Parts: sequence; structure tokens; C-alpha cells
Amino acid sequence: MEVYDAASGKLPGYNRQITNYCQVLKDVFMTESFPSVFFVSIIATLFVTPVSAQTRERVPAPTANEVTAVFAKEPPRIDGFLDDAIWAEIEPITEFIQNWPDDGAPGTERSEVRVAYDRDFLYFALKFYDRNPELIEANVMKRGGRNSRDDHAHIAIDTYLDRRNAYLFEMTALGTQDDATLTDERLTMDSFSWDAVYESETQIDDEGWSMEVSIPFRQLRFPKGDELEFGLMISRAISRKNERVVWPAIGLEYGQGYGVIPAVSQYGTLKGLKNIRRGKNIEFKPYVITSVQETRPDGLHGKLDSEFKKDIGGDLKYGITSSLTMDLTVNTDFAQVEADNVQLNLTRFSLFFPEKREFFLERSGLFEHGNPRSTQTFFSRRIGLDADILAGLRLTGQVNRISVGLLNVEEGDKMGDIFGTKSVNSSVVRIRSNVFPRGTVGAIFTNVQAQGRYNRAAGVDAQYRFFSASEVTGWVTQVWDTVDSLRDAAGHISARFQDDLYMAQAQFTSVGRNYRPELGFVRRLDMREYSAEIAYKPVVSLSALPMIRRITIKGDYNFIENQRGRKQSTRSKIEIRAQAQRSDNVTVDVENRFERLDQPFFIRPDVEIPVGDYNFVTVGLRVRTDDSRRQYSRVSISTGAFFNGDRTDLSLTLGFRQSKYLQLEARVRQSRIDLPVENGRFDATTLTMTILGATSRKLFGEALVQYDNFTRNLQSNIRIDWIHTPGSDLFIVFNTSYFFPLDNDELFDPNRNVILTDRAAVAKVTYLVML
Repeated sequence: MEVYDAASGKLPGYNRQITNYCQVLKDVFMTESFPSVFFVSIIATLFVTPVSAQTRERVPAPTANEVTAVFAKEPPRIDGFLDDAIWAEIEPITEFIQNWPDDGAPGTERSEVRVAYDRDFLYFALKFYDRNPELIEANVMKRGGRNSRDDHAHIAIDTYLDRRNAYLFEMTALGTQDDATLTDERLTMDSFSWDAVYESETQIDDEGWSMEVSIPFRQLRFPKGDELEFGLMISRAISRKNERVVWPAIGLEYGQGYGVIPAVSQYGTLKGLKNIRRGKNIEFKPYVITSVQETRPDGLHGKLDSEFKKDIGGDLKYGITSSLTMDLTVNTDFAQVEADNVQLNLTRFSLFFPEKREFFLERSGLFEHGNPRSTQTFFSRRIGLDADILAGLRLTGQVNRISVGLLNVEEGDKMGDIFGTKSVNSSVVRIRSNVFPRGTVGAIFTNVQAQGRYNRAAGVDAQYRFFSASEVTGWVTQVWDTVDSLRDAAGHISARFQDDLYMAQAQFTSVGRNYRPELGFVRRLDMREYSAEIAYKPVVSLSALPMIRRITIKGDYNFIENQRGRKQSTRSKIEIRAQAQRSDNVTVDVENRFERLDQPFFIRPDVEIPVGDYNFVTVGLRVRTDDSRRQYSRVSISTGAFFNGDRTDLSLTLGFRQSKYLQLEARVRQSRIDLPVENGRFDATTLTMTILGATSRKLFGEALVQYDNFTRNLQSNIRIDWIHTPGSDLFIVFNTSYFFPLDNDELFDPNRNVILTDRAAVAKVTYLVML
């Protein structure tokens, strides 16, 4: 077994791995050919790592919190009734401790969890008592919906016992599911893109609610061995009380609510798993799609042209080993992906639109490198922008201490272009290695290869977590391009110290003038950014305001100069937030900004902001009620100076849950701007309506209707999903777009000549075959 030698400060064999990685990087950049040599070298380096699967390093559990799974000779019937014989034989976990609102106190309601297994499945029986069962929140039916609004439970499993990464299973009191993968003790919205196939059924009775869960071992990746130990965390959320209890106890210093889930280093240990089977680990999901679309290719006043299409394709998932998985997609189609939310850009920098395509979202946390939504070395949404995705391959997994991810995608106008001179190849290689108890080092390489040109980026990063939620991180990326002037670099270093009461953070980011990784996202070029932030967030008990549970006082400062040292922007902000026990909160803030424009920019096509120095102060107020209420709302207003003029931002969201079968949410956002330039007085308005409907957990639909006054387009996206068998769907999608000519100021004037610009109907059916 290789362990860290504190006296010498060395890991046996680790320096040898670093030498191998450096040689690989040297070899690839000495050639102009497509980096197949790089892929082969990386894989070879991984498989000759000196730590064997049998002698992999095991990090001991932080406490004595352990549970032993009991072998089930007869599998339980997954129906939510805990009447199977196996459950009567098992002593339950009962030591559930609050994380919020009373950190460290026992839960206000009793909770019991039992764990069993057979060779193919891991079983959980959860009994959540409730003295007021009529108040249990159970309304969300859409898989992957806003489950946090309901009473729900989480089961997180660290299969490698590395205290860093885990699989997360989320189930509500209705049994509605969602799932995620945690990477390096991080949980983001993208983490929930993983879709596992497992069973969960619930029952609500006069004692509370109960649930049975069956997780196939084939859905997990874990090391070889006749007897295995996993990390385990189980939590329960009582929505109406905004209460979260967890086993094992994870304190508020690691985060509030969902914040405890990523603390994989604090999980308990699940023992007693013997001789479990992995199965053949082969999944095939073919699809058939048909669509009809009408567009106006000759402009708004041209004729509507119709086009009918039909196609087939599919995805293959193959478990190469117990810990490495290959995903292959052919003739990829994303017609069922939900539409983007409309954003109006009132800045001089690019907007960020998150990735929503399933193939790129799964295990996306492994490929993260750089500052999210700001300076990302890899941003998958760059792939497939200008051409169809003809084929794609992804390899992800963990080999001993090393997590590896490889992605290769071929783009072109038609399948005949694949691997030809008209196609574009995009590839990514990502490696992360665990070092020390809570440290990570890694590297990334991206490449875009087309006829006569390439763009490549290589970067390294490191992260060390300490205390509870404190960490030091850093990364550097270099870009090479066919055009010599586009070869540039970027880097970042930050330190954050945080517990349940205080937070302090300092950061530095540098981005070159010509730093343009073709597979990345860079919001702002040519800058050196210095920032600092402090926060004080005590839990309080105020006799005058008993509803207030926590107060957060936060201040931050940001200074940006260009690479020549000339000041470009500054921002200082003070924010005070009062949070009630039920997630209701009120926030007030004051912000002071400076912007220097060395060249003019157009805030909209007919409004130009001239060169100059600008100072402006804004004040804001935000009020938000708990989303789990039947009626909820979010209101925000801010006002102040804006480029020598004035700006007022208003936002209002109203939500109503009629029942578990129908939920509505409406939002209006408006910026009223008055600038001392030509055409400088205008509004920027977006209107959004979301309708969620469901008849069961297997059949649900969503309608998104949006309008903005910049494009004057009214768009609708209607998506119906029928999960006809587990992991298999029938999608029906309708998209429509209308243009509102600027005849007058009345948006909904019945006499207005509205123009249909685009409409489409899509039907797509998938079927999952597991071997």
C-alpha cells in the first residue's frame, strides 16, 4: 500500500507518475498531427500506475459511524410498505442529527433507515415518522424537477471510499427521483445530469412516510474485491420546517441544507458487502425520431417552407472494467432538450448559456477546469454550434487514485463527412489524481482539429481542502493556435477560509489579451483581476424578530486592470441578508462601481456608449419567500447611476401550485434605462411563463413561453415526456416563434399583424436495453 510519508514529504511512485505525464505533454506538442499519441500515452500511463487495485489507498472513516449491510436471501418487494421479512431482521440507523435549523440537535421527528443487499442490488428501507402527516409536502412528479420543495431524502454512496467522490440519489415523499455525481466534494446544478435507473416507491400513512429503494450495482462503478466498503450519507428534509437531519452528523460548518451533501470526507462507512456482481455493464439506447418544421428562409415576409425529417441513432454505454465506462453516441440528436431562458445583454461581455444536452452533462464535473461561467478551459456548448454532431465517444472512470475523462466528437454537415476533410474533430483529455488526505492535482488537454487549422489548450490545476469548508485552488492554461498571435495563457489562484460563522476569500485571475481556447468560455480578455470577500453569518435568536434565524453580512471588493497595468473596472459591495427558518429571506445591498471604456460599445444596435470613465452607485432590495409554499414569490428592485445616466431594474416572480398535477410560475424582468446619448432612453423587458403538468411520475409535460422586447419574438417550447419503461422515453416537442412588428406600443393589440416565423413538431422514442 502506498501512503504519504510525512517525514520525506513524498509519495512513493508519485514522482514517477509526474515524470511520465510531463513526457507525454512534451511528446504531443512536438508534433502537428492529431493528438492520438497523446490519448494512447495517457491511457498507458494510467494503467502502469504503481498502485494496484488490490493495494489501493483507503482513507479511514472520520468517525466510528458505521453500518453493516445485511444479505437478503429473498429480495424485498419495492412498494413502500416495509413488511418484508428482511427489514424485521435489521437494526435501524436512528442517530439522525440536525444540520439546520438547530445544528447538532436531534431531529424533531424520528427517522429510521435499514440497509440490505443481494448480489445484484443495494436496498434501503426508510421510515420517516411525522406527528403531522397531513402536512407532509408531496407534490413534485417530474423526474429531475424541483424536489427540494417536497419532503425528500438523499442517499449518497462513495463507492471507492476515497472521501472525495460519490453517487447521489434523491427521492421525494412521492418517490420522484433525481440523481447526481459528486466530484471532489462539489455539487452543482450540472451534477444532477446523471440519470441512473433504479427503483423507489413510497407510502404516506398516519405515522409519516416510508420508502423502499433498490439500486442496481451495475449502475455504480467500484473497485474489485470480494468484500467492499463504501462511504455512506443519508439525509432527510422536512420541507415545512426547512429542517435537514443527516447521518452521520455533519455540522453547519460544512454548509447549510444541501451544503452538507458534498462533504464526502465526513461520510460514514457501509460495511459487509460481499461477492456482489457487476453484470455485463452494457447499455444500448437506440432512438427513432421524426419531425416537421416550417420556416421563412427568405425573411419575415417570405413564404413558409416545410421540411419533413426522420432519422435513427443511438447511444452505447459499455463498462470496460469495473471502474472505466465508455459512452458512444452515433448520429446524435438533442431535439428533446429544453429551450434556453431568454437573456438580454446590457454589458460589453458575452452571456453564458448553460449546457443542457445529456451526452455532455453526464460526468461533466470531471471535465471542469478554470473559473466556472467566467474563464473555463472547456465548455462543451462550443461543440455542435456550427455543424451536426456525427459521432461522439467518452471514456470516464477511476483507476486507483486517478480519475480520467476522455471525450472525442466528430462534427459535420452529414454522416458522409465523418472523419473526412470537411469534418471538425474536438477532443478533451482530463486527469485528476488524489494526493494527501483532501488534495487533488490534475491536467487537461483540449484540441480542435480541422482542415488546415488547429486550436489546442493544455492546463494544470490543484486543489487542497482543509478544516471544514476551506480550500486553496489554482490553475494555469496555455493555448496554441495555427495563428501565432492567438497563443496566450490564463491562470488563477484563490484561498478561502470558511466555517459556520465566518468566511474570508482572496483571488487573483490573469487572462491574456489573445487567450481564446476554442473549446472554452472566456467572458473577459486582457485582464488581471484582484478580489477579496469577507462574510459574517451568525445564527441568531432575536426577541424582537423571532422569525429571523440567520443574518449574513458580506462585503467584497474587485479590482481589474489590463495586462499593461491600466485600471479598467472596480466594484465594492456591502450586502446584508436576514433569513427565516423556512428559507424566506430579505437582502439589501449597496454597490459602487467604476468602468473605463477605452473603446465604445453598443448596448443595443442603435445605442452607443462612448469612450470615457464612469462611476455609479446602486442600491438594491430583494425579497424571497420559501418556494415550497403553495404560493411563493420573488421580488427585486435596484436603482442607481448607469454610464452617466440612470437605471432601474425590476423583477417579479409569482408561483402557484394548484396541486401535484399542475404548477404555474410567471416572471417579468425589466430594466428602465435613461442615458445621455442618442436613443438612450429605452426599456429591456422579458416575460416568462412556465407551466408544469403531470398525470403521474411517468407522464409529465412542461411549457415555456417567453417574450422579449429586443427581438420582439414570442417563443413557446412545449415538452411532453412519457417514461414508458425505466430509462426509456417518448418525447413530444412543439416549438413556435412569432414576431411582433413595431406597429405600436401595445404588445397584445388584437389588430397587430403578428408574423409566424418558425414552428416545429418532433416525436422521439428511445428504448434502453441492458445486458
